[in-house]
Amino acid sequence: MDHVQFDREPPTDLTTLVIAFGGWIDAGRAATGALKHLARELGATRLARIDPEEFFVFTQERPEVRLRPDGDRDLIWPRSEFSACHPQGREGLLLFAGPEPHQRWRTYTKAFLDAAERCGVKRIVSLGALLAGAPHTRPVRVTARCTDTGTRSVLEAWGIYRRPTYEGPTGISSVLLDAAEKRGLQHVGFMGQAPHYLQDAENPAAIESLVTYTARLLNLSPDMSSFAEAIQEFRSQCDQAVARDRSTREHVRKLEQEYDAEAAEERQPLPGGEVDSDKLMQELQEFLRKQREGGAQS
Repeated sequence: MDHVQFDREPPTDLTTLVIAFGGWIDAGRAATGALKHLARELGATRLARIDPEEFFVFTQERPEVRLRPDGDRDLIWPRSEFSACHPQGREGLLLFAGPEPHQRWRTYTKAFLDAAERCGVKRIVSLGALLAGAPHTRPVRVTARCTDTGTRSVLEAWGIYRRPTYEGPTGISSVLLDAAEKRGLQHVGFMGQAPHYLQDAENPAAIESLVTYTARLLNLSPDMSSFAEAIQEFRSQCDQAVARDRSTREHVRKLEQEYDAEAAEERQPLPGGEVDSDKLMQELQEFLRKQREGGAQS
């Protein structure tokens, strides 16, 4: 396929694709960090890669030189890779991680989606994270959007569904999802929030939140035990950094007050009583199963 090189003949039963792009929409490296954690825990192996030559400006996304144990050096080009796995008892998953391309987005999108459809993808789950007015001392907020009513009911029950209202510059994931929808592919987008005053720090709390929601949606059980210590250390380092500057301390305190006020409003009960999210998840799985069976028969 143009611009995509497969390592082997791809399976055609990878019905769900999970994607994460580095760069603008990867605050705290949360999206790519979550994708890497899932790939590692699920034992995913590389299936294909996108040739970077046509899509990257190498003075912006430079290749790297790395030493081998024998003293020789390897040249590593920017990696945009698909990996595949078949979690036990579940349908196959296709995973993708890579930096946001610099140019030829429409060509990139077509090549990307052609490769996904060749693998049998019917639904895309997009991971992202933005810098926001969120304090590091509180749980990470995640919002979500989707294209089908079954998934929307689940996300509403979890309290994270938000109807898109943003207008302005956008990233490659939005371009991809728009094109995917026109091809009839469903999509779900999870967006985490990372503190804007910690722009360069990897945020394990945001990574954990994205992994948690993705695993819950896809009925996966990755090992999450490594996060507790990493989050505690991260927050301790943030506390120390914030404590050194009075204006930053005051700013974080204000963010905490705003967060707590919004959280109090969000805890109000939904009209009509509680929603059984487990029941909704079962209904969603049944809905997707019927759709797949219908597609196979057509």
